[in-house]
Amino acid sequence: MEIGSRRPLGEILLELGVLDKGQLRLGLVHHHEVHVPLGRALVSEGVCTEADVLRGLAVQFDVDAVDLDRHPLDRSLTALVPARIARQYGVVPLGLETREDREVLHLAVPAPLSLDAVDDVRAVSGKARVEPHLASDSALSRALSALYGIRETEGPAPQPRRPAVPSPPLMLYGWPPVTAVLISRTLARNGITSRVATPLEVLHTGENDVVLAPLQAMEGLLAGEVHIGAALIVHGTSDDEGFDRARKLEARGFLANPRDEELLLRAVRRLRPDAGNEDSWPRHS
Repeated sequence: MEIGSRRPLGEILLELGVLDKGQLRLGLVHHHEVHVPLGRALVSEGVCTEADVLRGLAVQFDVDAVDLDRHPLDRSLTALVPARIARQYGVVPLGLETREDREVLHLAVPAPLSLDAVDDVRAVSGKARVEPHLASDSALSRALSALYGIRETEGPAPQPRRPAVPSPPLMLYGWPPVTAVLISRTLARNGITSRVATPLEVLHTGENDVVLAPLQAMEGLLAGEVHIGAALIVHGTSDDEGFDRARKLEARGFLANPRDEELLLRAVRRLRPDAGNEDSWPRHS
């Protein structure tokens, strides 16, 4: 079984000042879409380091962390933790300490902390006291290779970035399926390719991208704390409040009616890299 309910890692990292809310949101999107632990997602997004995540995990699980790359490895300890157990749980023995006339085995473990791993090491080692210390996955892999000859396991392959091209497909985000199809067909009739984009893809857009989305959908994704690289066109009510909300998102275009073909094409073409970058805000008094 796993250690029970803990404070969210993201909340802890915010308190530690490791990241801000916008960076956390980016990591959470990656976490949910790519199905990797939040800590790994945050490192992949480049918003914090493995050491930062390890600090947060140590607080979350109320155990000490260890920099395994700086800790001397003792090959004799492999007699206490056989390769079978080390491979199964991804754990590495750190050292023995005598405390109150009892030997304590210190053990480097990955997050989340598994009580099964500690119990099994206690059973096979014959040590009544086993103290876990959190270590990063990459450092554990290197130590397992050095101590046991267990090959370093590779993490998930990095998500491929879309190639930079002069005019990538326009990205549709947050639309109901029927509306997305209608917009896509309108654009296709006029030689403009488009595709439905995921939240993670929108967050990773570059300056050559154009995103078309409902105002409320983009407010939910960005929450005023994240900025995207793409030129953004939003759909909302054409009143002062709608324009103000769009400007807070740094939108470059505004559509009161995305099904109006003339207005849609005008907004998109103004923001395509090969069609200039003139202002596409509607004029109003």
